Amino acid sequence: MHSILIRGGMLVDGTGAPAVSMDLSIDGTKITGICRRGEAKAMMDIDATGMVVCPGFVDIHSHSDIHLLANPLAESKIMQGVTTELVGNCGGSAAPLLGTAKTAMKEAAEHLYIDVDWTTMDEYLLRLHNIGTSVNVCTLVGAETVRKCVLGDIDVQPTKDKLDQMRSLVADSMLQGAFGISSGLIYAPGCYATTDELIALASTAASFGGMYASHIRGEGRTLVKAVAEAIRIGSESHARVEISHHKACGLANWGKVNETLEMIMQARAEGVDVAFDVYPYTASCTSLDTILPPWAREGGKEAVIARLQDPVLRAKIAKELETPSEDWEAVAAENGWENVTLVDFKKQENKHFENRSVASIAKETGKNPTEVALELILDERLQVSAIFHEINEDDVLRVISNPLGAIGSDGCAEKPYGPNSDSATHPRAYGTFPRVLRRYVIDKSAFSMEEAVRKMTSAPAERIGLEDRGILAKGMAADVVVFDPSKIRDCATFENSHAYPEGIEYVIVNGVLTVEKGKHTMERNGLVLRHKPAIA
Repeated sequence: MHSILIRGGMLVDGTGAPAVSMDLSIDGTKITGICRRGEAKAMMDIDATGMVVCPGFVDIHSHSDIHLLANPLAESKIMQGVTTELVGNCGGSAAPLLGTAKTAMKEAAEHLYIDVDWTTMDEYLLRLHNIGTSVNVCTLVGAETVRKCVLGDIDVQPTKDKLDQMRSLVADSMLQGAFGISSGLIYAPGCYATTDELIALASTAASFGGMYASHIRGEGRTLVKAVAEAIRIGSESHARVEISHHKACGLANWGKVNETLEMIMQARAEGVDVAFDVYPYTASCTSLDTILPPWAREGGKEAVIARLQDPVLRAKIAKELETPSEDWEAVAAENGWENVTLVDFKKQENKHFENRSVASIAKETGKNPTEVALELILDERLQVSAIFHEINEDDVLRVISNPLGAIGSDGCAEKPYGPNSDSATHPRAYGTFPRVLRRYVIDKSAFSMEEAVRKMTSAPAERIGLEDRGILAKGMAADVVVFDPSKIRDCATFENSHAYPEGIEYVIVNGVLTVEKGKHTMERNGLVLRHKPAIA
């Protein structure tokens, strides 16, 4: 007698193999069998007739690092079938925290009412373990976070001793459970890192069997050069490379993914283990202050605020926003302020600007749009975000259809109630995985259901280094999703972003039913997954 039997469904095992009509048995935390109809019995019987049974989705690109401490039920993720999240992306991780890094994390955690009482990666992971989450969590260590620990927020290159300190923090984090290192090369101070610095840090991670994931140095006019840098880092560090949320931003750059995909394939042919992840949307989202020139973001929040308060420096910033240099991408100048929508305001008096474009706010207030953007960055003390509508759907289709493309949300674990739920968010936080199934499998027939599931399960699990997840097979962790292909769809939109998807009927995490008939059971059976270093 098994613990759980999922019967009557079509099993898509995550490997890309054709679906089969079989039952799935679970005992405790493990899958214990795939059997013919009627062969097994269990204490709990789930009728999956007419549904797809597949591994739990693995979100390879998440930013739930501290959100899970405030929202351990992880509603926006578990309700779309995500059972495992990889956090610590884009150069920023929750640990280690020393000096400037700790100060910055405390500021970031304030609006979530989180007490940042940890320093090391081990302490952060223990905090997650003790609170208990509905999803499994694994993490990377952020190169930018490590840089802040040792060098602060300034544009300076490390001495040998300082670089050794940075590498030591990476090594410690890897020994404590990190799965690799990430970089965010459009953010300050991450953008001040040289390629050689990144090679050194990635080499340290690689020596423990870790990966290198990168929000590359540019996704617009400098896209090709930025992909080449990521490939070089992989080649010289011997780390497997994951190019984060691969895309081409800005009308003038649409189509460049054809060239970058060829570059990636060529690099793989030459022995560099490089791949990428992608989300199924034509808009990105990040903090609005990333529009500022790199020099204006040096020194941390107070230094940036001081520059924006200085009339001369503010005028210089405004001029550069409207006429960018060749080695720096100015989003608004290239795409237009009408394509920059502001979200996640912290000050109540600015909430009426929520989910509106900079251009529309400028029209209402009678101000120059560049000035509006700078004014709101200053007024919100750098804590306002923006959705940038800058990606071409044909490019998304090319990237997401490529066999190397794993699916990642680039979103946080959110919820449609409580603190911050009155702020708009990117719909990817709620809809990424169902959207892939509905839009690219069912509506567009871009690839098969089996291939879509592979992209969301075994492919990301393999890239991360998760050996017991991502495939339905005996002995694997019992992370399972049951969805109705006739109903599966994302419901979150840019206008109504806090909306759960439809069609996800059951989600099992480590053998415990966490979503039942489309409702969260409030279970928190996720595990903190720690990398077991393979020391070279």
